[in-house]
Amino acid sequence: MTRRRWILGAVAVWAALLLVLAFVARGRPTVKEQQSPAAARPAVDAAIGTVSRAAGPRAVVAVSGYEQVKRCTMAAARPGVEYARTADVYGAAGLADHIRAGLPAAYKAAVVPDLGGSGTVTVAHPDPFVKLTVRTATDDPGHVVAIADTGCRPTTGHPYPEFVAAPTAAERAPATRLFALLHVTLTTWQRHALGCGAVTVTATGLAADSLAPLPATLDRHPQPGHLLAHNDDRYVYRDGATGLVVTADRDRLTVTTTTTCH
Repeated sequence: MTRRRWILGAVAVWAALLLVLAFVARGRPTVKEQQSPAAARPAVDAAIGTVSRAAGPRAVVAVSGYEQVKRCTMAAARPGVEYARTADVYGAAGLADHIRAGLPAAYKAAVVPDLGGSGTVTVAHPDPFVKLTVRTATDDPGHVVAIADTGCRPTTGHPYPEFVAAPTAAERAPATRLFALLHVTLTTWQRHALGCGAVTVTATGLAADSLAPLPATLDRHPQPGHLLAHNDDRYVYRDGATGLVVTADRDRLTVTTTTTCH
């Protein structure tokens, strides 16, 4: 009888332990396959916000929305999907090193060879399930591309529904002023927001004639704020808390404005 009671007691304890472990696993996912893309969004947004802060006031960060990178296969041959969010950072040469130096130690950032190019790329892990890569754009030392990747996730729970909001009149104002000044007809608006409060608004339009070279065009219309960097196709400057990137491709003008994280 004593032995039987001991066995029954052990089974009861084991069952209780399994229930506790199941509850903990349900509350705190242990693999990314247990988290939807939407559940990954706070970590992805935080990583892009960290890049923005690390870039500092001498650069302008343009934030994209969430984009589906690819379809993938998770454990047990389940279908999955991978999303990523990109921050294009514009400024002076050497920006990638400056950003890497500003990443938190907890990210465990490492410099590795860039398999897709001839330089190096910084790989960091802001979250156990999220990867951040930072690399200088090809043949463009003043342009750094930072990508926060969700990894393969379940196909439910898309991360981006609220990013279709239209920009406010105040958010449109800098681009509207430039379009009017350069006699450009607006064609599209896009707005993307970060959890830290930063908002990127991208406006695209067409001019009657070629706007190139861009510096000569803008020199005839001095802009408020402080010029950070420029080349024949791009002007980067900051006007208070708003960073602006102005690019021209013949008669096509793109104005991107981004406010800083709180």
